[in-house]
Amino acid sequence: MASIGHVAVGLAAARSSVPSTGAGQAARPVWPSLLFWSALSLVPDIDVVGFLRGVPYGAPWGHRGATHSLAAALMGGAVVGLAARQFNRPVRRSALFAIAVLASHGLLDTLTDGGLGVALLWPFELTRFFAPWRPIPVAPIGLAFVSPYGLLVSLTELVLFAPLLLYGLRPAAPHASRVAAALLTIWVGSVWLIASSDPARERAIGIILRENTAHTAGYSEPAFRAIVAGQSQQQVRERLGPPHGESWFYLSDAQRAAEASAAAIEGCRAIRFDRDVVAAAVDPAACREVGITMGVSSADVERRLGPPPESCWQYTWSPGGSHYRGRDICFVASTVDTVIRVWR
Repeated sequence: MASIGHVAVGLAAARSSVPSTGAGQAARPVWPSLLFWSALSLVPDIDVVGFLRGVPYGAPWGHRGATHSLAAALMGGAVVGLAARQFNRPVRRSALFAIAVLASHGLLDTLTDGGLGVALLWPFELTRFFAPWRPIPVAPIGLAFVSPYGLLVSLTELVLFAPLLLYGLRPAAPHASRVAAALLTIWVGSVWLIASSDPARERAIGIILRENTAHTAGYSEPAFRAIVAGQSQQQVRERLGPPHGESWFYLSDAQRAAEASAAAIEGCRAIRFDRDVVAAAVDPAACREVGITMGVSSADVERRLGPPPESCWQYTWSPGGSHYRGRDICFVASTVDTVIRVWR
């Protein structure tokens, strides 16, 4: 997410946490309260520091890992509750609001259409979860956010979370019911446009981004939508044909554990194919030692290293290097594990 939605939750919490006035309406929160709750809503994203220290995205302490979990939200809420006593704030109310704000961060991230999912149940379960409905486009990380697509993501979140933003920031207005009704109507229409059927939304995004998407000869969007977890590679090929490019990954459980602790992994462990020949490798020198160089066929690689434990197939790309609709399918043990639909 672009964090606008998270901040909107923080602003709404700031307003809701203020006791009601004598007239029965919540008083407007002061700026320190707005800043505190907005900052708290962003705390789970502190894990992006791991990128600078070499922590892999999919590691337990990688992005959307432990700090996005419900357990972390409970611990954070307890800390806020204890701190509230020092500032003469209601302990239980502050703790509950803090838990809700922190937990909402991970839950909202499950509604995005990209990334690796959220480790909601850490430390008991390392599985990363996505919600079945994902209307929020995933935000580019780092400087890539300063782009037309980053702007589009921000505008999308502004629309989706407009009610929370207005609730948190608007001054008290006893005669604003008609205006609120009109704004609600506009908001509902805008959300329908954003979260409606995917083809309609993506056509609009494509126009804005001036997309340049190319597909493989056997590809069709309805066929891609029919791909689900558990299907075999053969079933995918029957529906979509051969992919444009593939990535093969040779990481054992021991290597994954080492990678999670940011240790170096040696060997020919990740290979990229374009049109069935090697186009790139994570460690070219290690691959050359086992006879794998640029231009070697995937069949030769499989003879040398065996079938890959994990792989991803790419069915779309941009011939002109522009934005395009990414359509990838990733496999574990030759069965579909993840279907990826994201703008690149």
